[in-house]
Amino acid sequence: MKLALVSCRSPFVDDSKIYPPLGIMYLESIVQRELPRIETTLIDEYDLANPSFFKPFDTIGVSIMTPQRKEALAILRAIKENYPEKTVIAGGPHALHYFQEIEQEPWDFIVKRDGERDLIRILKKETRERVLEDNIPSQILKQLPHPNRKKWRKFLEGYNYSLGGKKSATMMTGRGCPEKCTFCEDSMTNIKWASPESIDQQVQDMTDLGYRAVYIFDDLFAISMKMIIPYLESMKKRGMIFRCNGQARYFTRNGEEMAKLLADHGCYEIAFGFESGSQKILDNVQKRTTVEQNYQSAEYARRNGIKVKGFMMLGLPGENKETIAETERFIRDSGMDDFQLAIYYPYRGTQIRDNLDKGKDDLYFEGEGLGAYGQKGGSTESVVRTSNLNSGELLKIRDRLVKKYKPDAHKTMWAEDQFFDTHLK
Repeated sequence: MKLALVSCRSPFVDDSKIYPPLGIMYLESIVQRELPRIETTLIDEYDLANPSFFKPFDTIGVSIMTPQRKEALAILRAIKENYPEKTVIAGGPHALHYFQEIEQEPWDFIVKRDGERDLIRILKKETRERVLEDNIPSQILKQLPHPNRKKWRKFLEGYNYSLGGKKSATMMTGRGCPEKCTFCEDSMTNIKWASPESIDQQVQDMTDLGYRAVYIFDDLFAISMKMIIPYLESMKKRGMIFRCNGQARYFTRNGEEMAKLLADHGCYEIAFGFESGSQKILDNVQKRTTVEQNYQSAEYARRNGIKVKGFMMLGLPGENKETIAETERFIRDSGMDDFQLAIYYPYRGTQIRDNLDKGKDDLYFEGEGLGAYGQKGGSTESVVRTSNLNSGELLKIRDRLVKKYKPDAHKTMWAEDQFFDTHLK
């Protein structure tokens, strides 16, 4: 049997070959362990004009993020129109949160959550259920194999992420998020940590392949000093610098101690979901942080030599010109090194979207868009309005702020003022 695991292209971004698709690499590792006779190929390049590309494979699994949904459907149609006998599986976050949409498409199987065990069941023909939804317990997750980066060295060489001028890899140390943010699809999901032994081996593999930096993708890596110390020591003893994500409440819980711990172990940059400079907005979306904690987080990190990136949004419930003025003040005064500013997109699976569909929130949805916060040239889309600001006004304000403060995250679009001459008048 031949299996292809496909990472959809992302034609809406400037460069889709920055972060390698860890999801399909995890899936390949479990297939290699459980079914070593199956020949598995990882695919991130394909030609839909030449469907024979998929001819050698018996089963094709497609990992889908919501902005890739049209690309995924094009892949499915190219396969089924030419090779209807082949088994095609849909997985990834889109399969979970947009299930009603994807269920209407001719996928043979739909995997809604953790895919490792469900993929094995499909390949072994142990299930006839079309829809599978496995939530792997933490202890079992620790026993699963990690991506075999050495095996897929050439595949990884096609990606070009750099951190602090060093060749950088990517890694997951856990899954899940305990926060209650109403704008996020992953809120209130169980945290599952990888074993320290697995992380240590992964860091060694990355070092052997010439990587000297790593981006830790977890939503909340810097959530527990006790839990992350073994991971930090694995990186420090090999001279690996890293970027991670943080949350202001946890980051400031023990004063400056978390910042010092990360800095002492090679943290080059930390990214925070600051979301807004307005306490009203933070409370509206159950962020459970204060604006003061956000300021403190940036200060503690930078004081310890760590670069700070902020992820921020306009257009959350209750947004008005006053709350936006507070956000501008935070952008101006917080000391962030870089930020990404987008208009909120109401994904299915979020509490805000549920409220929108029931008409219960101070937010109005103008229809499905692409659904990608980061798009070509650092642009974004605007498909919501509040009681005080329409979608066009939100986008114009957002563009003004990005132009004024010129973050690195949006530098491609904002390098030329001509864009504003043609788009904002």
